[in-house]
Amino acid sequence: MKLMMAMMRMIPKWITRRMKPSALLPKARIDQWKSNPAGIAMNLSNLLICADHCGPCSSKPQAKGDGVYCATGKSLHPVEEKGCNCFDCPLFEQCGPGSGKGYFCISGVCSDKSISNNDSFCGSYLKRFLAHSESPITISEPDDTANDETITVHLDFSGDHLVDSKSHIPILEASLNASIPHTHVCGGQARCSTCRVLILKGLEHVKPRNEKEKRLAAIKGFPQNVRLACQTKITGDIKLRRLVFDDQDINEAVDQGAQSLGEQGREQHLSILFSDIRSFTSFSEKNLPYDIIHILNRYFEALGHCIDENGGYIDKYMGDGMMAIFGLDQEVESKSSYLAVNAALSMIHELKEFNTYLKNHFSHEFAIGIGVHTGNVIIGNMGYHKKMDFTAIGDTVNTASRIESVNKQSGTSILVSEATYQEVKDQFKWQKKIIARVKGKEQALSLYEPIDPL
Repeated sequence: MKLMMAMMRMIPKWITRRMKPSALLPKARIDQWKSNPAGIAMNLSNLLICADHCGPCSSKPQAKGDGVYCATGKSLHPVEEKGCNCFDCPLFEQCGPGSGKGYFCISGVCSDKSISNNDSFCGSYLKRFLAHSESPITISEPDDTANDETITVHLDFSGDHLVDSKSHIPILEASLNASIPHTHVCGGQARCSTCRVLILKGLEHVKPRNEKEKRLAAIKGFPQNVRLACQTKITGDIKLRRLVFDDQDINEAVDQGAQSLGEQGREQHLSILFSDIRSFTSFSEKNLPYDIIHILNRYFEALGHCIDENGGYIDKYMGDGMMAIFGLDQEVESKSSYLAVNAALSMIHELKEFNTYLKNHFSHEFAIGIGVHTGNVIIGNMGYHKKMDFTAIGDTVNTASRIESVNKQSGTSILVSEATYQEVKDQFKWQKKIIARVKGKEQALSLYEPIDPL
C-alpha cells in the first residue's frame, strides 16, 4: 500500500484531482464520502493528503489514518495538536463552520466536533441562543507580563488550602509545590484541561489567557471564570476550586468538546413557559397511533412557531406538554417576560386555526393551559454522557409548571406570575387576577391572565 501511495504521489495533481479512489477504498467509506456535509471532493488528491497528515489521535489511538478530507484550498497552518483530541486543520482554512478550525475524525466526516456526541447541540437552533451568552469581562492586566514585578499572592482553594505563591508562577505549579493533588494528565502542556479551576473570587487579579490557553478554551467552550491552572498566573489574591478530582472527572474533561457551547452551568434571569393540552387523553383513546403522532407533530409545529418567532428556545416535550425558555440570548434577556407572554397569546391565537383542522378531520378540539414565570434559573448541559441535554432547572422552572396547572381549575388559558406581571403589566391588557395555592409553595401565589397586547 505504501509503495502504491508513493507511486500515486508522482502523478501530477491536476490528474489526481480528477481520479476517483474507488479501487483503494471500501464501498462504505465511499458512500460516507459522497454524503459528506462539508462538500469534500472524492478524488485521489484528498486521499493522499489524508494519508500524509492524519496520524494517530492523541486521545483515541485506534483512529489511525482515517481522517477528514477537504477541497477548499491548502492551509498555511502546520500540523499541531490542539487539545486532547482536536487539531487545527493542517490542510485548509475553512474546514470548520466559518471558524477556520477543523477536526480529525475516524468517521470520514469533516465536521465540528460538536456533532460527534449529540446532534441536538450541533444545529444552529441552540447556537442561535447561546452565541452571545458569555458576558465580556475586562481584565486590565496586559498579556505581556515578562517585565511584571514578582509579588507574593495567595491562592485560596475554596477553604481547603491557602497557598502562598509568586505572581510569575502558574497556579498548577503553586498547587503542586504545596503538595495539593492537582490533576494534570498532559503534564501541564495545555492539552487535556484536567487541571482546570473555577475562579470564585478575584477574577480581576487573573492574567489574560496566553495563546495555548486561548486555543484550548475555544475548543472546550470555557467561560471566562474557568481557567487552566497550568497556564494561568495571577497578580493578586484569588479564591478558586479545582474541577477534576477522580477518574470520572478526568474522562469527562478529556471527552468534553465544543458541544458544551460554554455552558458549564451558570445562573441567569430568564422566563419559563409551560404549556399542556387539556383534552388530549380523550383524543388519544379514540384514534389510531399514527393519527395521534401526526396530530401532535402538527400541533407542536404550529405552536412551536409562536415560541420561535418570539425568541424562545423549546427546551423539551413532555408527552403533549412543552417547556420553553425565553432570554437565553442576552441581546433580548431584558425582554424575556414580554416575549414569553406575547408567545403565549400567539399560541392561543394559533390554536384556533389548528382546531379548525382538528374539528374538520377528527371531530375534536384541543384546549390548552399556559403558565409563565420569571426568575433565576440554572442552565447547562446535563445527563448521561451519551445523551446530554441542554436544559434549565430550579425553583423558577418548577413554579412555572405549577402555574400552568392552575388554569384547569380557574377556567383560564394563560396565567403568569407576579414577577412576570410586574415586568410587563403596562404592555398587555389583563382580565382575571387569581390567588392560588400551588404544590411546593407555603404562600399563595398571585396570578394574572393576559388577554391582548396594548
